[in-house]
Amino acid sequence: MKRLLRKILTPPLMLLAALFMFFEEWLWERLKTAMAAFGRLPLVRGLEARIAGLSPGPALVVFLVPSLLILPVKLGALWLMTHGHALQGVILILAAKVAGMALFSRIFVLCRPALLTVGWFRVMHDTILAWLAALHAFMDSIPAWVAAKARIRAWKDTLRTWWQRRGSGFLSRLWRAIRSRR
Repeated sequence: MKRLLRKILTPPLMLLAALFMFFEEWLWERLKTAMAAFGRLPLVRGLEARIAGLSPGPALVVFLVPSLLILPVKLGALWLMTHGHALQGVILILAAKVAGMALFSRIFVLCRPALLTVGWFRVMHDTILAWLAALHAFMDSIPAWVAAKARIRAWKDTLRTWWQRRGSGFLSRLWRAIRSRR
């Protein structure tokens, strides 16, 4: 019975885990871009230059700071949930997750060269990247996944074409102005 249950539940749970990983990867890239734009502000630029110049030990400490900053917020969210405010707790956890990931992604970009000089960190980094590559290859071998990606790409192209045809509207001008500031 246990083997049958495992055989039935493993594929959908693997798919769910893969979707979660892909969403986090997508969010990571968007947040990294947003934080790079934030990093061009004059006050932040100097701080980022100092962080980027850290040696491996201090860089590792700075790299772990976002996790420590988010922990009290997550504990507060758990307190909210245990006191009958489940929705507020979940929203707080999601907001903390996004904020922490944004800060974490930027600090990782800045500290990456120093961190990769630490042997165990490099092994862990390379192992995670290899695992992600294998996950991508596995998902790309599933016909339904390939078809879903093609459909999403087609929808994006359609939306992009529609947006470009709208051309000179207020929202288009605003979007172009925002993008030109990157």
